[in-house]
Amino acid sequence: MTRSEYKSSDPNDFEFIVTTALVGYLGIFTPDGYPRVVPLNFAADGETVYFHGANRGEKFEVLKAEPKVSFSIDIPYSVIPSYWTSKISAAAATMFFKSILIKGRAVVVTDIDEKIRGLRLITEKYQPEGGYRPIKSDEPAYNPILKNTMVYRIDPDQTELRVKFNQKKSSDYKRKLIRNLEERNQGPDLTTAKILKKMLD
Repeated sequence: MTRSEYKSSDPNDFEFIVTTALVGYLGIFTPDGYPRVVPLNFAADGETVYFHGANRGEKFEVLKAEPKVSFSIDIPYSVIPSYWTSKISAAAATMFFKSILIKGRAVVVTDIDEKIRGLRLITEKYQPEGGYRPIKSDEPAYNPILKNTMVYRIDPDQTELRVKFNQKKSSDYKRKLIRNLEERNQGPDLTTAKILKKMLD
């Protein structure tokens, strides 16, 4: 998608996406020349993304040979059926979303303090209720993990933040969608309607 109307530079959108999305998609090239997309857990510190993996295996070998990656994250919102806005064309159907695409390099974190910080961010994101001993270098339970787990940081060359809610459409179009979304009230419909309402302010 190249339409500039969907580009966003709002840091709040970036923070919301990386905090809310539970899965990110790492794009790498495998030795056979095919691109591969690897779904994985991740966490972010500001605009710095961290993920982890084993110190062996395909992903490890690929990133060692070629650290250039893409990393995609998205938050899906409502599907908008064509018949809400057109009685003729199926091309009126669409789906709303927020997304981030990062192009950069996956760098192995070698500094122990940064490595621990990356692992803490991931753990706190997926288990915010706690229930474990803090990850520390002098905690014996974490010695094998710190030794055998690779932590990567993505250093971005380019970041694209996109938010699609048909922003350039008329207020009448948005009001019609809001009514239909509130009436259907499935999945993220009420959240989508709330976002559209803010666009009317």
